[in-house]
Amino acid sequence: MGAYRAAAELGLSIPADLSVVGFDDQELIAANLHPGLSTVALPHYEMGACAAERLIDTVEGTPLPGASAPEPVLLNCPLVARASVAGPRV
Repeated sequence: MGAYRAAAELGLSIPADLSVVGFDDQELIAANLHPGLSTVALPHYEMGACAAERLIDTVEGTPLPGASAPEPVLLNCPLVARASVAGPRV
């Protein structure tokens, strides 16, 4: 919301002059901004499930691969395309 306000104060138009992309897809904010904010959605359920599985493994004493430095887990974070990003300039 701050980026939208700063752009307006500078006389910039979203997306004509400036494309804006957010992170976490908080729908009450992202979908209701004008224009709607394109954003990367976090997979909250999957993040929680992965954390819970790792915690249960640790509590039950199941050795984790690289227990001293666990491997990062990559989860899909889909793009939610809305109107805050301009198309390519030709």
